[in-house]
Amino acid sequence: MYNSFYSSHDRIYNFEELAFPTAGVEFSCNHLDDLSENLEIKGDRLKRPYIIFNMVSSVDGKATTYAGKLTGFGSRPDRNLMKRLRSQVDAVLAGGGTLRHDAFIPTLPPELLEERQKHFDNPQPLGIVISNSGDLPKEHRFWNAGRDLRIVLLGENASPEAWLYEKAQVFKFPVQDQKIDLNQALSMLFEKFGIKRLLVEGGASLNYSLISQGFADEIFLTLSPHIVGGMKNMSIIAGEDYGMGGGDLPKLKLRSLYHHDSELFLRYQFDR
Repeated sequence: MYNSFYSSHDRIYNFEELAFPTAGVEFSCNHLDDLSENLEIKGDRLKRPYIIFNMVSSVDGKATTYAGKLTGFGSRPDRNLMKRLRSQVDAVLAGGGTLRHDAFIPTLPPELLEERQKHFDNPQPLGIVISNSGDLPKEHRFWNAGRDLRIVLLGENASPEAWLYEKAQVFKFPVQDQKIDLNQALSMLFEKFGIKRLLVEGGASLNYSLISQGFADEIFLTLSPHIVGGMKNMSIIAGEDYGMGGGDLPKLKLRSLYHHDSELFLRYQFDR
């Protein structure tokens, strides 16, 4: 499928075209007995949100240009696409590193609110940060939306400063191999907050953790017409050693392809 790409808000993936499922995704968990007592578990299966990733990279697969920054990436159509995707989900998730280095502020502009309110009870998506350590910047505009619209997921041994509990709703989860137990975190987001559609905006290690564990449904990838080439530049997905290369690689199915001034906008579905 090959289509022209338009940069106006009303032509970038409207609600009907995106049509993200709202019933949640069932998955099995090997340690149900260890799950939080705050969750209502029925049978031997859990539910999680439908998970969508939005990423931008250079043609050679780099997600940063210099010193961890995105300078040079992200055209106006790409930024409009990011806002459009945010407008069609219940919450937007990012890792602690993304919050420390980027202006992660998942607040919608006024021109997208009217359409959103036709399909969502909340005018703005929830903003969520996940961090094993709890090392998060206090001076960041992310917190300006207020505690009701901000959620922080921490590792069980994190000791955040008192200000964080004033800025966000904070939850702690068990840690395995220095990673937060995503089974519990995702189940909680679905059951407690009713998050049915979750947009993930990085970073690379969070993307890898979710995808490698099968917590992934779609990827929107903007391919920026640039070459970076640096060995120190981060890719859009980063795991240890050879990543998922030693097993069955996740397969993707192309759903749509748009272009604008040599920039490509791809939508993939995880093929299970």
